[in-house]
Order: sequence, then structure tokens, then C-alpha cells
Amino acid sequence: MKILLVEDDLSTQDLLVFHLTAARYTVEKATDGVIAQELATLWNYDLIMLDLNIPRLDGISLCRQLRGQGVSTPILMLTAQADDEDVIAGLDAGADDYVTKPFEVSQVLARVRALLRRGTRASTIPSLVWGQLCLDSTLAQVTYRGQVVPLTPKEYSLLELFLRYPQRVFSRSTILDHLWTIDDSPTEGAVTNLVKDLRNRLKRSGVVENVIQTVYGLGYRLRDLPPGPVGAEETTAEPAGALGAAQGTGPPRIPRALEAISARFQSSIQQRLAVVEGAVRSLQAGNLPPLQRAIACEEAHRLAGGLGTFGYEEGSTQARQLEQLLGSTQPLGASAVDQLSSYLLALKQALALPPKPIEPADRSGDRSGDKAEATSAPAKPRWRGIALALEPDLNACLQADAPQRGWQFDRATGLTDLLQRLAQGRAEVVVLSLNQSVSQAEKLAPLREIKHRYPQQPVLVLTGCDSLDERVQVARLQGDRYLVAPVTVGQILDTLDQILPDAQAPESRVMVVDNDPITCGVIGDLLTPWGLTVTKLEDPSQFWEVLRQTEPDLLLLALDMPTFSGIDLCQVVRQDCRFGNLPILMVAAHPDTVTVRQVFEVGGDDLIGKPIVGPELVTRVLSRIERSHLRQQIEQMRHHQALYWTQQDTTDPLTQVANSLHFDAFLQQQWERHCQDQAPISLILCTPDDLCTYYRVYGQRAGDAALCRLARSLHHTVNPNIDLVARCGDREFGVVLPNTNLDGALRVVSRMQQAVTDLKIPHPSPASGGYITLSLGIGGTTPTGSLSSSHLLKTAEQALKDAKARGGNTFCLYPMC
Repeated sequence: MKILLVEDDLSTQDLLVFHLTAARYTVEKATDGVIAQELATLWNYDLIMLDLNIPRLDGISLCRQLRGQGVSTPILMLTAQADDEDVIAGLDAGADDYVTKPFEVSQVLARVRALLRRGTRASTIPSLVWGQLCLDSTLAQVTYRGQVVPLTPKEYSLLELFLRYPQRVFSRSTILDHLWTIDDSPTEGAVTNLVKDLRNRLKRSGVVENVIQTVYGLGYRLRDLPPGPVGAEETTAEPAGALGAAQGTGPPRIPRALEAISARFQSSIQQRLAVVEGAVRSLQAGNLPPLQRAIACEEAHRLAGGLGTFGYEEGSTQARQLEQLLGSTQPLGASAVDQLSSYLLALKQALALPPKPIEPADRSGDRSGDKAEATSAPAKPRWRGIALALEPDLNACLQADAPQRGWQFDRATGLTDLLQRLAQGRAEVVVLSLNQSVSQAEKLAPLREIKHRYPQQPVLVLTGCDSLDERVQVARLQGDRYLVAPVTVGQILDTLDQILPDAQAPESRVMVVDNDPITCGVIGDLLTPWGLTVTKLEDPSQFWEVLRQTEPDLLLLALDMPTFSGIDLCQVVRQDCRFGNLPILMVAAHPDTVTVRQVFEVGGDDLIGKPIVGPELVTRVLSRIERSHLRQQIEQMRHHQALYWTQQDTTDPLTQVANSLHFDAFLQQQWERHCQDQAPISLILCTPDDLCTYYRVYGQRAGDAALCRLARSLHHTVNPNIDLVARCGDREFGVVLPNTNLDGALRVVSRMQQAVTDLKIPHPSPASGGYITLSLGIGGTTPTGSLSSSHLLKTAEQALKDAKARGGNTFCLYPMC
């Protein structure tokens, strides 16, 4: 089942996605209300999990608008606002349930299951059975003759889809839509592999009959149950020892992915705490601007919701007190300042204590309660890969960095091991390094063997010799990509993302208008197996009302009908601003030259003659719908381009941080404001050390990629709501820190140095210590009328110059008098 998660706090979002994915739900993510509204209206979700405080369109308004648009999807509100008024407002806006942060993950999963049981999709079949094969949707467990069948989450979801709709034929694109998200959808070849994997898994568990039937030219469906007991001739089961080992007897272990989510949240605490602390200090000094107060209140709200979830229950209580005081509409007097200070001190003390350990959600009664699930990772990556013959250092870096990009990589000990893993369906892609010490025939033998056994298996070839002859041989063996060493992990992952592109087609609705019920029935029978929702109308006088209700993606109109002909209805549609671009196919009994000309003159897109030929109808309908979706995507791209055109004028196209023009304007604006407020401002200029050597050795593309990673890391070390990170020169960055003295700037510099160190971007120069480092220049002052922003800029430039003269990997700080 597919869930839309609307949450702008990335730590909470990652935690929920981890547990929901482990419970075998497909999760689509949105970080603001506008994007969530577009997704909720374009796609059919089984549940929407909605935070209240989200950018651009708040949760209450979004809920009201969705209900006003007729979206009946269950909505579970998940927010830190726990007052009775907030709960009442959320439920009155149309929410079905309301959970307050901090929350217990097991309780959230239980509420998710309860809401899905109320929905029509989850309540139709509580337990799905095919012969002696049983799928228990409550436990997310599949059994055959009482023995657990170990399935991966995708295999389980595919089997559940077939069992829930036993009479329906699913095309590959429809299966993609049901089992993958917009961002994580592979090509249609992945569906073929998944069906094969599920068949093999069931066969190994003793299911003799082929459960899934291939309908050639259409897709797949559940095979009709044969007479007699299924699989009575042969019974094989997993050995008891293997089952016991799969289930495990030791204590529950925190998954590595869950630890990573917790670590990312831990790293964000100090940054959020610094924002709140800055507001308290400004208030103590008697000068707390409204904008700073609002930002601090927002950060306190995020802390209140996240701390309790990640084990700091006492800290969550203190953060909530801070949020209530900062969010009060009353002026903050001396007593409020003292309260804020005490709450802040108590919060720091609570954070100094170790958090309560995060444990995986209780699986009893959970969809993730499959006992065999212990045999696989609790949260599956987006893609899996196998590497063969990689250098140890590159292989270690690939295994360490790949999870951040949604990949999981294993190392094959040899060609035999690799082929066995591919036979088990344990990888979507192979990274193969060629051995340059042997003959060309020998070094290409692994590629030849892989492609001979698995022609559709994507293979990325790494080589240390850039030879045209070798490139041709790899191309002849159907190698998918070819990279020449030295290469970085980022280059490998970027190339793999190109091999496995994301694509997904939305479900489509077709409206058929024909006064002949037989023709309507035939068209419906032909189109429904392709996953199309067909609405049939035999009375043309009700056309407009039904059209507005169904909002189809394509119209099929009979040419000759009583009351209103197809020509009349086509002209009516073309005159309407809402449905004017709707694809229209006309159906005529005896199409002649006059009829064809008339159909196209009034705006018809195509003409189909009777008697209807099934393949022709299906091909034309799917083709028109695909063109319509493509046109809509292009229009959306143009719309987004127009909306963000201003942003493009202020954003560096390579690093996606502010450009030099925006930097100059922002620095001047902040200088003038701080001159009036007599508040401190600091400026940091920094540049990667000896980046020219990096570009010369690794090339332009790798150098640009490293520059982008540095920009993202610098952006994460500051508060983007207040501070500004910009690309000031070709390889130089500037960071403007409003309301920050030199002590605060030093703390930011420390975070920047640590963030760059954590990146561990390899540097070819021995003088760099093996990794890219930064040189930084710091300037700061309280602006006065006798100085200008250019003085601050020159001071920081001189400090940066002196830091580079000292050998790099250091900083210089020059205050302005």
C-alpha cells in the first residue's frame, strides 16, 4: 500500500520512512504543502500522514483543501501541537486521526493499520488465500502449508497485489505504479525480474504450481486455481535449522540504517539549539527582532517534536516550554526572560545525558511482523549492486558512501560467486573492473559470461586503459557503461543512476460514450486489463455531468448517437477551458473521407472504425494517453520554470547556493540593517586548498562534483533562514552571518572544518594530507556610518590570503576597529 508522508523535519521523516518501509509500505515523501497537494490530487494514495507546521501551505489548510476537492484518502495528522484546540481544529479540518509528537513508533504504525482497515481497499479481503498459499495482511506474513515463505518486501507487495485482484491483468507500468514511488521507480525490466524472483521463491518453498500467469502482450495475472489440492505431489520446506536461524534467538539489534538516522538527528541538535540560544541572548540584550523570534520558535517546535522521538523525553518537555514562551503574542518581560534562560539551561543539561536507546518498532501485530523478515535488512535500499575485482580502497569507499545515495554494494569473491548472487536476484547492477595484466580475451571473459547468462543485467565496466579497441569490444558484449580510472565513488554512483533511471506512469481514466451497450462493454473489456479505469455512458444527455465527475484522461465518443452526436460533444469539450486539451478518439461504423475530415475539423485526435480491433484500440488509446501525460509534464516544467525564474537569477547553477550578485546585494542589505540596529555581523570567506591540482588530475566533471559537495556541506553548517552561503568566485565561497560576533563566527568555522573533514574527499596532492581541506578568512564588526560593507569584504579577503600563505587548512581572523 502507498502512503504519502508530508513532513519537513528530515530527521522525523527519515525515522518514519525507515519504519514504514520495514512494514512493507511504499512511502512517497513531500516537504511542503504545495507539493503535497499536487501529489495527493494526481495520485491515489491509501493514507496521508500530515504534519501541521509545513512550509508554503500549512497542514490544516492543506487538509481542508483536499477534502474540498473530494479527496477521501484517510489523513493521519502527526504534529507537536498537542493542545485540545489544535486537535479539534485538525479533526474538524477533515483529519481521521491525530498523533502528537513525541510519539512511539509502534503506536503510529498501529494507527496506520487501523486507518487502512477502514479504507475500502484494506477491508475487502482480510486474509488472502490461493489454495494452501495464505497471505496474512495483518502480520505481513505468507505461509504455505503452515510454513513461513520468506519474501522480500517487493515480492510480498507483488503477491499481495495479485491476490487482492485475482481477475485483473496488470501491465508492467501498472505494477511499477503500485510498488514503487515516483523517485524510486526503475524501468519495466525490473518488473520482469521481480516476477521471476517471486516465482523462484515460491517454487523453493514447495509451491509446485505457477501462481503467476503471463498474459502475452498484456502483462501478468493470478493463475486460476487448478482443481484438487495445489502442490499435493511434492512437498518441500525450509529446514528447521535454517528457519530457526532466520528467526534468531538473540536480543533485537538496532539496524544500521536506524543508527544513521539517529546520528543525523544528533548532528542537527546543536545547530537548532544555537538558534534558540541566540534568540535568548538577543532578548537578554533587549533587542530580539520579530523574525529572529519566529525562527527560534520554529526551531524550538522542531526540537520539541524530535527530541522525545529520539530518546530525549526531558529535553522535549523543556523545548516545548521554550516554544510556548517564544510563540506567545505577549511582550516578553523580565520574568519571561528568566524563564527562557532556565528552560534553556535545563534543555542543555538534558541533552548532556545519554538518550534513551532507540529500538525497532514492536512487530507483534505489525505488517512487518514476518518472521522471515529477519533474514533480510529491515529497510531495503533503493538499488543493490555487486562489485567484482575492484581495488580494496575503492571498494571500501563504495560500500561506505553508497547508502547515502540509496545503494547497497556487496563484493563478490569471484565470478562464480557473482553469478550465484545474480541467480538469487540479489543485485540490480554489476560493477566489473577489468584485469589489465591478462590478455584481452581473458579480461573480457567475466563480462561475456555475465551477458551470456543475463542479457538484461546492467554492467558498469571499469578499466585502467582507455583504448578504442577495448571500448568496441565492451560495446559488442553489451556493456552498459565504460569508465576509465582514476574514478571517484561519486562518478560511479552518478553513472549507475544513469543506467537505472527513474520513471513511473500515472493511472489513467477513460470515458466511453456510446448508446450501444454492447460496444461500451467490448471497449471496457479491452481496456480494463491494461489498468485503465473505464467509465461507460450510454445516455449522451448526461455527458457533461459525468465528465466533470470522472475527469478522464481520454474520451472515446461514438460518432452517431441520438440527441447529441459525437461531433457535438467534441465541439463542446474543445470550447471548455478546463477540458479543452483532452484527447478525443471518435468511433464510427463506416468512416469515409467526409467523416474523417469532419472529425479532425472539430478537434478530434483520432478515428477508429467498427468493428473494433482490440490491439488497434489499445495501442491508440495508450499512445494518446502517453502523449497527453508528456504534454502535461512539459507544461508543469514550464510552470515551475516561470515560478523559480527569480531564484535562478540569484542561484549559482553549478553548486545551487547563492551566486555572487546575490551575495553582494545581501551583504549590503545586512550591513545597512545592522548599522541601524548596531548589531554585530561577521563574514567568512573560504576556498578549497589546491583545488587546481584536483581538477588537473581528476578532470572537470569530478572537480565540479567535489565543489558541489563542499557547497552542500557548508550550507548545512549554518542556519539557512538567517545566514547566506554563496559562491563568490570560481572556487571561493562566502558566508554572511547576521547578528553574529566573532566568537559565533569561530564556532561556525569549526563546524565548517569538521563538515569538510567528514566528507573525506580524496586529494591527489601529498601536501594536503590525502583529503580536501579549507582555508578560511574571518572578518567581523558592528557597522557604523564611517565604514562600508566593502571594508568588511576586504578584511575577510586579506584574512583568507594570509591563511592560504600559511599553507592552508587553517583560518585567520581579523576584527575591524
